[in-house]
Amino acid sequence: MKSFISFFIVFSTLAACTETSTSAVGDIQIHEARLLADFDGKAFSDWDTVSAETKGGQLNTYAVSRKPLITAWNFLALNAGPVQADETQIITVRLNAFAEKEMQDFSRIRSNLKVPLGLRSGNRWVNFFPLLNPVTDRMTLRGLNESEVTSLQKYIDNR
Repeated sequence: MKSFISFFIVFSTLAACTETSTSAVGDIQIHEARLLADFDGKAFSDWDTVSAETKGGQLNTYAVSRKPLITAWNFLALNAGPVQADETQIITVRLNAFAEKEMQDFSRIRSNLKVPLGLRSGNRWVNFFPLLNPVTDRMTLRGLNESEVTSLQKYIDNR
């Protein structure tokens, strides 16, 4: 009987430690990207290739780094704007110290301000956007739907 109780306690503890349904939002990642038309071949040969449709309906193909620059884990807080006409939201995320340094180092290289970054939520490529300005401790992200924003807020609040 003692072994059954011990097993139950260990099992309950492990079950409580597993990720919840908000873990899918933990899959939000920001990757370095390049338009395939600008692809050098040598420098980006180990990157993935993805296609994404723009708001205008044009299909662009990007070379995307396999390793993300930052993930949802690096977000300390978020501020969501109202739902837009396309049913997405614009959010501003506050970055932790690691992500702030990572993005400042990335944006310190002037040419990186104009290259696209890929915003990924799970398996969906949400948006490709250039920084245009050096990063401070915040970033603006566009294209997440309302449920993704709500889940991201829960993820940030409960981790």
